Amino acid sequence: MPKLAGDHVRVLVDGYELTGDSNRIGIDESRDTFDVTAFGDEARNFIAGRRSLAARHAGFMNSAAGAAHPLLKGLAVDGLFSLYLGENAAPEAGDLVFSLLARQSRYSALPTVNQAIPFEAQFANRGEFGGWGVALACLASFVGSSSGEAIDGGAASDRGGAACLHLLGAAADDRYAFRVDGSASGAFQGEESVVARFSLDGSATGSELVRIDATIPRYARWAASSPSATNRVAIAISLIRN
Repeated sequence: MPKLAGDHVRVLVDGYELTGDSNRIGIDESRDTFDVTAFGDEARNFIAGRRSLAARHAGFMNSAAGAAHPLLKGLAVDGLFSLYLGENAAPEAGDLVFSLLARQSRYSALPTVNQAIPFEAQFANRGEFGGWGVALACLASFVGSSSGEAIDGGAASDRGGAACLHLLGAAADDRYAFRVDGSASGAFQGEESVVARFSLDGSATGSELVRIDATIPRYARWAASSPSATNRVAIAISLIRN
């Protein structure tokens, strides 16, 4: 089984981050299987852009945190599972991302007093979108309107794809409009196009996936405007190409 390696790994599930509690991830695709164990100590071996079938996620959490964690209390998980891999000490735009839109996935955990709780889940796309892409923002943190750096060719495709957004931190009364801009030249000065749009409010932190049927240009970046936001926001945005 090939393994994926990276100096930086981040695990996002819907509106939660489980990076520090994770120790194993398996990714099953249509033709190959990839494994992330102890987060990457061997060379990468994957095919970018291939559509996914399922992802398995497992780890340990202390009993107090696990018993209170929404994702580990037996509730269905309808949303995005994203794995960010980067050959850098901290998350960066341009990192590799594997995202899967899950339906009715469920974590299983067996709490034991004063012991770590092992947890695991199987995320299946069930005909929905998923696969490899590129990070436009890895937990970007900002106040008010902002935009990210342009990524060159990370997810360009004439067959479309999807944009994925994790909203991980926001004030409940804030409102946000996010978009993904594309540019053939990288100038982003009047010739750019809007590839995808998100409109979320801080009272419902979570995740969203927007299908892209049009061409994804060579350059892409995220941008955010906040019609009623004065607090710090934490987001992760990525593009997946068909």
